[in-house]
Amino acid sequence: MLLFLDDDPYRAALAYERMTKDERDHTIWCKTIEEAIQTLWDYRETLTKVMLEHDLNGEDYVNIKREDCGMEIVRFLECLYKNNKNEFFKFRKIKFIIHTWNSVAGIKMSKRLKALQLDVHYIPFGMAGEMNYGRV
Repeated sequence: MLLFLDDDPYRAALAYERMTKDERDHTIWCKTIEEAIQTLWDYRETLTKVMLEHDLNGEDYVNIKREDCGMEIVRFLECLYKNNKNEFFKFRKIKFIIHTWNSVAGIKMSKRLKALQLDVHYIPFGMAGEMNYGRV
């Protein structure tokens, strides 16, 4: 399963076009943090890739302290690591790709996820290899 967090339907459509048929058939598009956190939890056993935007609600360069941005996913995982390591470790098999163009937030998200020893890569949307990352 693949989780794609982004509120931009145009970017979601482009991402969908770049995916293999199997990826398209197994992608869950989330537009809000609430949807993404629920999907992370519900599919923690079967997710293989999580693609995260930082800036949501049609806004750009959102403050990382807000609860309605991609950094909230990072905080959710940090809290899970602190309080429930057994469940957190299920996320270690997932490839996380931060695809935001907000470089300040993207770099911070990436560093914090790497501190949790997660497989994370910061690749702004549309950069070469983004959708093909990790394919054999």
